[in-house]
Amino acid sequence: MTVQIHQQAVRVQGAELYCEMRGEGPPVLIIQGGLSEAGATEQLAEALAQHYQVISYDRRGLSRSTASTPPATLATHADDAATLLSTVSAQPARVIGPSIGALIGLHLAVRHPERVATLVAHEPPMSSLVRDPQQEAGLDEVAALARADVQEAIRHFVSLGGNGDGSREEGARPTPPVGDIDANLRHFFAYDFPAVRDSTLDVGQIAAASPTIIPTGGAESRGRWEYRCAEQLAHQLDRKLIEMPGGHNGLISHPWATATELRWLFTEAEHET
Repeated sequence: MTVQIHQQAVRVQGAELYCEMRGEGPPVLIIQGGLSEAGATEQLAEALAQHYQVISYDRRGLSRSTASTPPATLATHADDAATLLSTVSAQPARVIGPSIGALIGLHLAVRHPERVATLVAHEPPMSSLVRDPQQEAGLDEVAALARADVQEAIRHFVSLGGNGDGSREEGARPTPPVGDIDANLRHFFAYDFPAVRDSTLDVGQIAAASPTIIPTGGAESRGRWEYRCAEQLAHQLDRKLIEMPGGHNGLISHPWATATELRWLFTEAEHET
């Protein structure tokens, strides 16, 4: 059943965020990965909106969101998410984020714990947890490529993790982007890509946060660097790593199976508190 989308512009410090909301019930915030827009996980949002108010947005500087004060750090992105949540809902949210979205979610849980009930952190890219010289060398190559050709840089970036591979749930499809892809790539490699690499968030800060934090990894990305980061985060937090359907991009490739798993995780987290 298709759920009506409510669109809203939310003012934050130094930017205006484009936001989409679907459904009614407890709030669920999706913090997108990579340079994905609010609608990238449309099928997942539709499934979750049968039970929750689902909120998604374009990060500052991407597509329909503006930014008058770049560059943005991950702390800035976390503050944006907190302002967005306080604008659209009075309740703490269940938050799901893949990749950079997971890392922003962890900053959000540390900086604004009152806005987060549960965080599902899917394969956060954290070199502070898993040092991998081969991965670092590959990311150095991406950074060098991005200075001359952002399209070539994103192709190499995707190939590093094999994130274009893997299965797809029947009927699953990515939502076509609406923004200027080249402009988004330039912004991503100028600001968000280095912000991830420069992140100093450590497990001690994460462990001290009050929200329930659930590290997850894709069943099809075992052994890859981002999966190992999630695995190490789970170990450091003394939690079991939860495997999700698909791989690094499972929120898009397996939307309905992911929605089912998330509902179960949110329910289990409520029983923990």
